[in-house]
Amino acid sequence: MSRTAEFIADTTELRVGPRWAQPLVPQPFEDALTSLRVEGSILLHGHHRPPWAVDVPSADNLRELMKLPGNVRVVPFHLVLEGNFDLHFEDEAPLRLEHGQIVMCTDGTAHRMSQGKGARVRAFENVLTTGRWRMSSEGRSPAGSETELVCGGFSLRSDSLNPLIAALPRVLIVDTRAPGANPMLAHIVAMIELELARSEQDSFAASRLIEILFAEALKDHARSAGVERAGWFKALQDPKVGRALAVIHQQIGEPLTVEMLAQAAAISPSRFAARFRETMGQSVMAYVSQWRMNIACRKLAETQLGLSEIAALVGYQDTAAFSRAFKALVGQSPAHWRSSKAR
Repeated sequence: MSRTAEFIADTTELRVGPRWAQPLVPQPFEDALTSLRVEGSILLHGHHRPPWAVDVPSADNLRELMKLPGNVRVVPFHLVLEGNFDLHFEDEAPLRLEHGQIVMCTDGTAHRMSQGKGARVRAFENVLTTGRWRMSSEGRSPAGSETELVCGGFSLRSDSLNPLIAALPRVLIVDTRAPGANPMLAHIVAMIELELARSEQDSFAASRLIEILFAEALKDHARSAGVERAGWFKALQDPKVGRALAVIHQQIGEPLTVEMLAQAAAISPSRFAARFRETMGQSVMAYVSQWRMNIACRKLAETQLGLSEIAALVGYQDTAAFSRAFKALVGQSPAHWRSSKAR
């Protein structure tokens, strides 16, 4: 599969059906989503006639344009309210984005958006300054070819060990208008259109609606991906493994063992350990450590709690043992990690 392999989640109905037969275990998904501290920002909204082409920088450069601190991860997004455009990644075939689709570039790779041929490429930062997507000297476009786009970024925090982010494809495309689509997605898009029609693009309401669209699109993708491939999303739909995940998320400061979690899942420890690894692609205790260190990262970045307090919150009575476990997963000591995120 290519680096920018496209995943189109053709969104599903809210009624019970094949994809919704096993609902997500709510707490782990909501915990992981909440942990990200998502903030949506609309940077551009407008109607554009071809030909035009715009280079969108990498997430790091986009973060600087948005004047965000270094501990924030930016996920660029583009929502097509009318028309279509092509999305280009280096050395990859272009992806066509149509009316009603939203694309999220979760790995933050630089990319190009275009419609039509022969346009001079503009830098995204110049478009932000001028609002112009094509040079005035470029020719007239055919009637009815106009594209309405909303472009922006989702700002994520504490994403280092977050299982939700790790489970996402690098390029996620969700079609809010597909046959049988989850109607909530289309309703959110309609509300975004109404809000943008009556207010500034960066209004409080528009930003919150974009955040809701992010959450619902990821939830829909989780249901789709969980049916098709092993991983965290599949675990959320497994009645046994999902039950254990809920316990892991509920009891972050309590001692947990494979035997205790197997009891919660109501199967033998050996069967549970095998099922967990087969479903998740990692061992039970590896996930316990990952989730607890994800919480520790958040506490280090967002609070002034001491290391011993954070260690106790995630189940370590020995600060030295906590520091060793943290460094093994994150690659830095807790103190160095906290210092790097403060810059």
